Amino acid sequence: MNKKKVVMVMPHMVGGGAERVAAQIMNKLNERGYDTRFILTSAKKNEVVRSDLNENTELILLTEEMKAETAGQKLAHLPARAYSTIFGKLYEKQGKYVPASIGKATIEWQYHREIAWLRSYLKQNPDMTVIVFLQPSIPVVLLAAQGLPNKVIISERADPNRLMKKRYGKPFIEKYYTRADAAVFQTVDAKSVYPEVISKKGTVIFNPLKDNLPQPYHGERNKNITTFCRISKQKNLPLLVEAFSQVHSKHPEYTLRIIGDAPNEEGKAVLHALNEQINELQLKESVKFEPFMKNVHEAIIKDAMYVNSSDYEGISNAMLEAMAIGMPVVCTDCPIGGAKATITNGENGLLVPIQNAEELANAMNRVIEEAGLADKLSQNASKLRDEISLDSITDKWISLLGD
Repeated sequence: MNKKKVVMVMPHMVGGGAERVAAQIMNKLNERGYDTRFILTSAKKNEVVRSDLNENTELILLTEEMKAETAGQKLAHLPARAYSTIFGKLYEKQGKYVPASIGKATIEWQYHREIAWLRSYLKQNPDMTVIVFLQPSIPVVLLAAQGLPNKVIISERADPNRLMKKRYGKPFIEKYYTRADAAVFQTVDAKSVYPEVISKKGTVIFNPLKDNLPQPYHGERNKNITTFCRISKQKNLPLLVEAFSQVHSKHPEYTLRIIGDAPNEEGKAVLHALNEQINELQLKESVKFEPFMKNVHEAIIKDAMYVNSSDYEGISNAMLEAMAIGMPVVCTDCPIGGAKATITNGENGLLVPIQNAEELANAMNRVIEEAGLADKLSQNASKLRDEISLDSITDKWISLLGD
């Protein structure tokens, strides 16, 4: 009996949360007998962090597979490029929705080789189901799959409010996302943002927890306040440092641990700005940067709390994992609603408004100062691990595959 073919398509694999979720799902599908493939549409070989994906899944990099673009091909696409760039920027500058024709032109001139390669690949595998995460891979796959029999399941993993007014935003979505057979949203809030033509095909599926998390810890805690994440603007780590400076003025015995890597130029710029901020606040001895480690959960499980200061998230995997191992959690109530869908404020975690250092500091001080609160949050948070285990979440994805 032939195995059912499933391919996951994403832009990159640099160790981000969405990439880890994609890898975990594909690993489980492979364990359950599916023929699994993984395609990266934009990644170069030296940029790939494959540690989350098992070796049984073929990894295909389109940058390695596609033929180089000739001078003639570049010239032929100049009119479409100029059209989409000039008019797209005009609409974006005015905060207006960009017409679908401009969105389509943008995708086609910028990713015409990827679209052609994927279309040929899907034609060779007409029985293959495609799961596609993130921009710009979603519109690229939808254009490539037009008129083909392949089932396509799309899943945007960040805040769709930020997507709607981009060049392949709402009008493009209304016209071309109809090719999707199903859509997966991380939260009800995310589903509600999309036009009805897509939201009616939608299913809300939470991120799964890793299989190998340590058992929850409930007990005496040390004086480390911890976050672990990819270092980027989205995470708003300057807000966390600012809030910690307020906590540190009352509780100088506490240390802030920032665990994570800066995988690109944006991350390196954020890291540089953080170091300057820390020096200005005279916190150099109290804020520690550590590279991401495979045993991060074992390393932080007894820390005083986990804090997420993000401006927006789909659902933070780090937040879910911290809760599952019994850490008291403080998290910004950021779009697109993943934190509030998971945390009952004051019961299994603390929610604070985004971009508010004072409220963030107050919540951190509550965990330190309020008798019994840390233990209450710890006990209740760890109940999450039974609700969103990797097996139960994989079952939901399998139901979308039609099995």
